[in-house]
Amino acid sequence: MEVRGSVLISIDEFMKSEHVSQYDAWKKNLSKNTLQLLDKVGPQKWCPVEDGVIDPTVQLCKLCYDDPKKGAWESGRYSAKVSLSGVYKIFVLVSTPAFMLKRSSRVMTTFYNPTNIEVKNTTDKSMLLHLTELPVNNELLEYRIGGWMEKALEICGCKNLQFNITSSLSKGDKFTAYDISWD
Repeated sequence: MEVRGSVLISIDEFMKSEHVSQYDAWKKNLSKNTLQLLDKVGPQKWCPVEDGVIDPTVQLCKLCYDDPKKGAWESGRYSAKVSLSGVYKIFVLVSTPAFMLKRSSRVMTTFYNPTNIEVKNTTDKSMLLHLTELPVNNELLEYRIGGWMEKALEICGCKNLQFNITSSLSKGDKFTAYDISWD
């Protein structure tokens, strides 16, 4: 049950960029293990999921958001904005939304181990994805991934996105369902 160091780095950058006034308080609230990882983590290094994404996300949500799911979602959106810039932005801009999301579902497996996302249905204006495996069944992690996908679709040019999580591994369902549509 691991997460790439780039996820923790992204959360740290999110706090520095979007919540600079809360950054020091956030760091003070992090677990000893998370702080140690943050000091030495590299983007390609695997780290424990609890210390690499759950703890820092819980702490940012406590400090900066009334609704923890909103904080996790926004953190995921920020990660997509940063990771899909530069060279990758060209790929996203020339891709259809369905192609890009199919591709991004494969990319997620390089950040979260184990992870499995299945494309269940796709049209020109919609997609149904099932997240069938996560390193840990955690609602904030599901929302972080959802926020990442939403921002990726916006970068791809999708308008009027409707993004619904209709079932959840963290609530005991067999999968987390992302039901997505756009104009």
